[in-house]
Amino acid sequence: MKRVVLWLGFLSVAVATMNLLGCAGNQQGYQKAFDSQSALTQNQCGFTQPCEAVFKIVKQTLVQQGFTIESADLKSGVVKAVRNMQDKDDPEISYNIHASADISDVAGSETNISLAASQQTILHRSTTTWWHLLWIIPIIPTGTDYQTLVIKEGNITEPAFYTDFFNNLKVAVTKYDIAVKAAAKVAAEKAEAERIKAEKAAKLKAEAEAKI
Repeated sequence: MKRVVLWLGFLSVAVATMNLLGCAGNQQGYQKAFDSQSALTQNQCGFTQPCEAVFKIVKQTLVQQGFTIESADLKSGVVKAVRNMQDKDDPEISYNIHASADISDVAGSETNISLAASQQTILHRSTTTWWHLLWIIPIIPTGTDYQTLVIKEGNITEPAFYTDFFNNLKVAVTKYDIAVKAAAKVAAEKAEAERIKAEKAAKLKAEAEAKI
């Protein structure tokens, strides 16, 4: 009887240990989410322009690249966008891309942007249904069945994806700086013209009063 009890106790411990090991094995994938080797690279960049201006430029850059803005909150500095992209080599494949950008001030002297994105690879398959002669030989097409299958999904980790985004963003920021300088120049020229006009008016008024 004691041997049976000991054997059952040993068996219970063994089963519990195997369950713990199994759970640990199942958790290894997502437990590495904050591992340094799982961190995204080249998905951050800093700019000297004001946070509000960079926020608008990020939205414009995403839209110009074919993304649809799902939400944009200036207070939190978060922009979320999505794009459905057709595979150029396979008409049955498309990619559903979700991007999230965080725009924030860094000590009031720099605007930092962090981008994260995920994608779904989607298979669009069409199958023709047929009327069969003797249930064997297809004779007449009776319709078409359409299927949409997600065949792959996950985070986008390739540095080139983020590098391309920031390269486009840098071009947009440069255009913004040029526009700001041009507007400042126009404003300065207008102010100077108004000053000269006011001086001439004051001079003519003084001359007219002197003749009285």
